[in-house]
Amino acid sequence: MWRGACSPSPSTDDQPGAGPGLGSPRSRARRGGGAVIEELYRTVLARAAYQDAFFAWPVPEREKYVSLLRAADPSWAPGFLQWLRTETGMRYPVLVGAAAFVAGRLDRGEHGVSRQVIASVLRRAHDPGHLLAYWRFAYGRSLPKPVKRGVADAVTRLYDEPALLAFDDGGHHFSLGFVRADLPRHGGIGTPRPLRFGEVIRLVHPRARDRAQGDLFRYALARRQGRVGAVPETLPLVRTWTGAGDLGGQGAEVPGVPPRESVVAGQAVPEVGKSAAHRGSAAALPESPAAEVGTEPTSLAGPLKLVAAARSRGGHPPPAQWLAQLRRAGTRPHAETLLAALPLVDLLARPDGLARLEPLIPHLPLTTLLAHLRRLDAAGIGFETAMAIAARIADPAEVRASSAGPLRFAAAWLGVDSRRWEPALAAGARHSLDSVPRLPGRTLVLIEPGSDTRIVFGLALAQRCEDADVVHPAGGRFPLEPGESPLHALIRWHSAHPRTPAPTGHDRVVVLTEQYGEDVRTEAPLYVWETRRHSSHEHEPEFPAGSRGLFLRGLGDASFLIIPWWEELVADDQRTY
Repeated sequence: MWRGACSPSPSTDDQPGAGPGLGSPRSRARRGGGAVIEELYRTVLARAAYQDAFFAWPVPEREKYVSLLRAADPSWAPGFLQWLRTETGMRYPVLVGAAAFVAGRLDRGEHGVSRQVIASVLRRAHDPGHLLAYWRFAYGRSLPKPVKRGVADAVTRLYDEPALLAFDDGGHHFSLGFVRADLPRHGGIGTPRPLRFGEVIRLVHPRARDRAQGDLFRYALARRQGRVGAVPETLPLVRTWTGAGDLGGQGAEVPGVPPRESVVAGQAVPEVGKSAAHRGSAAALPESPAAEVGTEPTSLAGPLKLVAAARSRGGHPPPAQWLAQLRRAGTRPHAETLLAALPLVDLLARPDGLARLEPLIPHLPLTTLLAHLRRLDAAGIGFETAMAIAARIADPAEVRASSAGPLRFAAAWLGVDSRRWEPALAAGARHSLDSVPRLPGRTLVLIEPGSDTRIVFGLALAQRCEDADVVHPAGGRFPLEPGESPLHALIRWHSAHPRTPAPTGHDRVVVLTEQYGEDVRTEAPLYVWETRRHSSHEHEPEFPAGSRGLFLRGLGDASFLIIPWWEELVADDQRTY
């Protein structure tokens, strides 16, 4: 099925497959790793809030992570990488880890597993380009056969029309979490730009699964080389998008749209205005590849016209029937791909941008609305549009479907100037508590003042504990109200002066601080979150191996998952060793 000659007695690296077939990622990772597994978990969990910002890790931590995976045992390392890829938001560090694991095996002359590991960690359409770009940067331009074949497997599985339109632009498409605000201090995104689709296809020679994908491969190659001719009939989405289909234009781009775009966290923004991308983020695209398209071009024609018209400088506000079609557009991945292609920041900066964009705004993904709520409010959206947005923000079903956590609502709450959003954001934050895992036992939460983000995180975490004591800066125990929104609790926090001392005898202690001074003495497991701005070269406190505590840097909605993950690992170690 796959290009490239196979030897008469191929190794397991020559066997294609959707995944390495290694069973449950967590159960595989637990077996046989000992101290190495513990050190890897400490390293990656401490950076969970960084998401794709591997470049912002301290240099010693990056080097330790790579060296541990280069020497990792194949009996558990693939399962660890799968767990990291599927259950955390750390996509780029997984690609780095998979490359290190394969490079170590190749250096030692070991065969098997490598191809399957590479293919299993590539789950979004721009992952192959990122992995190849990193491999070139770290290990040279030569591509070993397991790497080439693993990437080819993933390309055949992932590349389709929506992926081409959304991702083939040379942008990073990163989710950077709290690091986004510090990008100027880091000198921008410090990782190689991913290879374009055509370049990936040229390097790994994937075999198309059908005629339509073969035409897509040829079109991507021609597009990368600047030699696009007629768009094949088997690519209806591309034809409509480029103007070769229903839009009736000619050429390879929609008129008035710059030829290259950079995408940050799923939001397309013109390359010229990168600083605007640093000021806001949008919803990431779905993790799973989009469904195969081409069977329902009619249902997608209206939305494509709508988005192309909004992108075009000569466009007009879309007709109402197109909005109805947009809500029903094919599958959810198709609709989100099309919506994510809107240059939202650029349109709002144009004099006529809001008039053309406003009919679309209520239909944007909820995470996009939250990320850009301050910008949309400042642009002066109408009352009806604002009410439609508020209804979606406060809708429990919308909140659950979006997987937005309390800190995303808190960021929107702290960013907007108008008080009209407060009831909806408070309701959405209350519903988002369902995404925070429950913690058994008694938990002591110590919150240092000075950051509303720290306060919201601590209060939301405490509300999901079986029994929690939150210590207020005034020295007393802050009273928690069952079912209260963490944003309403934030208001109470600033006016509270509790004097009742917190009891003792807790199962864990959580410290949320600007800078940890190592002045907390406790026999219980200690979890320290430090939120100050940092340098990638500075020293960090280290808990000794075997201790049940963690030192963590930065806060994000993924941070709520760290304590359950760590305590599950520690419990398994105590049962196993």
